[in-house]
Order: sequence, then structure tokens, then C-alpha cells
Amino acid sequence: MLQTCIATRAARLALRPVREGDDEALFPLFTDWDVIRWLSSPPWPYTREDMQSFIREQTATDGEDAETRFAITLEQTPIGILSVRMRPASHLQRGAGPNFGYWIAQRYWGRGYMTEALRSGVDHVFRMGRHEAVYCGAFAGNDVSLRVQEKVGFVRDGKTMLYARPRGGEFPHVNTMLTRTGFVSD
Repeated sequence: MLQTCIATRAARLALRPVREGDDEALFPLFTDWDVIRWLSSPPWPYTREDMQSFIREQTATDGEDAETRFAITLEQTPIGILSVRMRPASHLQRGAGPNFGYWIAQRYWGRGYMTEALRSGVDHVFRMGRHEAVYCGAFAGNDVSLRVQEKVGFVRDGKTMLYARPRGGEFPHVNTMLTRTGFVSD
């Protein structure tokens, strides 16, 4: 779906595929509990080996269920990750289609970067694909992430329980959905 994209340009940021060497910049940003506690799959504590493995996996993904991860870069330096993966309809999303995930380093919070990156990724998916809806979500309590999604046009579309590996249990999750017609492209 997005593997052919080399770079998607937003106003202040660039999205590019994760590549070898990104672990040097990303590792110190990602080992922040205030970032990782809101995610579902990474282990905690997060080690340098975990980051190196993550980077290696990016060049080996293929197939329909592959997750494409982009480095969110500011002045060519990675400051976070935006991912998109094809998912079937499930308790997390009402229909089959692209599902977005993301994180950005805490020092870059509150500057609009995450909204800009998500908007750019969604715009790319809608321009390149035939999908009428995309999906996202956040754990309950992560109001800032839900606000990022709302600014792009996502609407709440139910709640479920989702396992959070860093926290070692199931927690309430707010599902969101964005239709092509509801997209706020700026």
C-alpha cells in the first residue's frame, strides 16, 4: 500500500520509510514511559536491541498484513513514527482497511507535529488507494492523541478492551474512523 512511497512532504515535516541507522535517533526518544505507556505492542522496559530489531524488520516486511512505518522527520532527523497497516474488520475497526498508529517524542508534543504527520499520511492513503475509510484509535485517557485524530477528521466509533504489552494488561480503547468525505486535508 505505502511501501512504494519514498517521501510524503508535510509543511514542516517529512515522512519517509524507516531505514538503517534510525535507531540512533529513535532509541533515546522511545525509551520514555510517558510515550510508550500509550502504545499496545512494544515491550517495557524497551532496550536498544528491541529498537535494532524493529529497524531490521522494516526492510523485511511483505504481504497484505505488513505494517509500513514511516519516520516522522524534522530537519531530516527522526522524531517519531507513523505506521499504517491493512486490518480486517474486528473489535478495533468496523470494516477492513488501513489502520494508523503513531508516536512522537515528548519534547515535540504540543507543536502540531503529530497532527501534521497524521494528516499527511491519511491524505496519501486516500489519494493512492480506493479505501473509503481509515481507522485509528487510542487508549482511554490519552485525550491528546484523540484530539490529534479529531483535528484530522476522525470520529469516535466505539470502545473495546485492548491488551497493552508495556502495561501488562487489558485497558479501555477508543476506536476512531475517518471517511474519505470527512477528511480535513487543510
